[in-house]
Amino acid sequence: MAIDAINSSQTAIATNSATKTNSTLAMDDFFKLMVAQLQNQDMNNPVDSTQYTSQMAQFSMVQALADLSEASKTSYSVSLIGKEVTLAETKTDGSMNTITGTVDGVNLYNGKAEILVNGIKYPISSIMEVNKEKQSSTVA
Repeated sequence: MAIDAINSSQTAIATNSATKTNSTLAMDDFFKLMVAQLQNQDMNNPVDSTQYTSQMAQFSMVQALADLSEASKTSYSVSLIGKEVTLAETKTDGSMNTITGTVDGVNLYNGKAEILVNGIKYPISSIMEVNKEKQSSTVA
């Protein structure tokens, strides 16, 4: 039944989202750590409140850098569409095979970027060389 397929795919998406959330720190995690720190501090030597402000600023900076990195990876992978690339692929015997082709598309899912070359998906980390877009020649 089609509804079962929709429900199972929604469950898979929710599971992937939960997995990603558990592997990264969020602002809620910072607040939990801060509360634990306040509850367990030494009453004879309390923590200065400026330390919490400094820690929050540092955590916000790390979060902003992670977001910027993700946006940069997305922008770079999309900019490859239509360009000719040379990829490295490791064979089962350990030798390297090079593949050259035009990037037909990009898959961005669950924090990973893959490019589509000659109908096959490759991780963006396998790119060895990027060339300019091929110019179509027109005869006048």
